[in-house]
Amino acid sequence: MSAAAKKVVRNFLDSDVFVDPEDFSSHFHKDFKMHWHASSGYREFNYEDYERFTQAISVAYESMRSEITHMISDKDEVAARFTVFVRTVENPREEVPVGYFISIFKVSENKIIEVHQTSHPSEG
Repeated sequence: MSAAAKKVVRNFLDSDVFVDPEDFSSHFHKDFKMHWHASSGYREFNYEDYERFTQAISVAYESMRSEITHMISDKDEVAARFTVFVRTVENPREEVPVGYFISIFKVSENKIIEVHQTSHPSEG
C-alpha cells in the first residue's frame, strides 16, 4: 500500500481543498484526527473541526499550493516535508510562502485518517 498511500497524500497536497473546500470529503476519512504542533501551540482537530478550518481559510486565499521536497512512505504511512505558498484575495498577483511543514499522514480506505504535523511560519 506504500505507493497507494503516497498517491493519496500527494493528491491532497496538490489539491485546491483550502481554496475550494467542496473537495474536502474526497481526501479525509470520517474518523480523521489531526495533531498539530504549530508555532502558536498545539491543536487537535477531528473531521468536522478540520473541515470548518479549511472553509475559514478558503475565504482569504485566491490560490494555495504545496511544494514537496521530501516524501517517504512505509505501508499506510507517509512522511512529507513541504512548503505552502498562497496568493491572497488582497494580493492575487504575488505568491508568498506562508509556512513550512513536516507531516506524517496515515491512510485508511484511500483517505487520510490521521496526521501528526509540525509547522512554523515563513519569515515572509
